[in-house]
Amino acid sequence: MGVMHAGHLDPAGWERLLAVRNDVRRFVLVIGPASASERAELLQAGFGEAVPDTVDPSEFEARACRLAELTRWLPRHRRLGDLELDLLAREAYGQGKSLNLNPREFALIWRLADTPGEPVSKQDLIQDVWRMGFVPETNSIAVHMSRLRRKLGFVGMAGIIATASAGGYCLRSTAEDEARTTFVPNGGPYSHPQQAVA
Repeated sequence: MGVMHAGHLDPAGWERLLAVRNDVRRFVLVIGPASASERAELLQAGFGEAVPDTVDPSEFEARACRLAELTRWLPRHRRLGDLELDLLAREAYGQGKSLNLNPREFALIWRLADTPGEPVSKQDLIQDVWRMGFVPETNSIAVHMSRLRRKLGFVGMAGIIATASAGGYCLRSTAEDEARTTFVPNGGPYSHPQQAVA
């Protein structure tokens, strides 16, 4: 969450505020606009909050805390290069084509997308996707990962999931990809969506 002081919103002030990326604005509290119409315009432009300089400290704290909670909400979409994940539809798209994932496959790729570019251990996958506290003596992860990779291969994305040298798996991405998410407007606090999978 960020706080910006806008002061008087002349054209230069508006230009400075509107230079903030659209996907970041929802996490910014703007202080300063005295008129209700200016604050309303800021909210319509996508800023998370807008308050006058004269705001009561307890109100400021409450609004800042509410805005800070937004950073813990689950994203509706995650996009990594040509891979797009839609949490509400529980569907994945590779280069615009549906992958038709089963719930466990979607949970696996969503979990890998939590930390793109970083390996996720088999223990973490078992705990977060299967909700088990131990790694069973089966090859269930390998079987599901093989099916997931095959479906990704059908849309030209065969190499997006790498096997980590220490065990586990890694969703390959770039730093630019990691920044692109859109959030569920009425979402709740952060938790792994896999926990809803039976």
